[in-house]
Amino acid sequence: MTEVSSADVEMVTIPRHIYESLLETLETLSDRVEIESIKKGIEDIRNDRFFSEEEFMGMYQELLA
Repeated sequence: MTEVSSADVEMVTIPRHIYESLLETLETLSDRVEIESIKKGIEDIRNDRFFSEEEFMGMYQELLA
């Protein structure tokens, strides 16, 4: 990170991948439907409503059979 300042302007430079990650985070946080989905997922985890990878793969394999 680099900071540049003058009397009128203050700037910070960061690597592009960090900038793009910040933009993606802001986009997600501004989407109410996405936030509600995330909250529901957290609630599901807290209430043990999820499958392990092994359980999921087993169910997936049964669907393919």
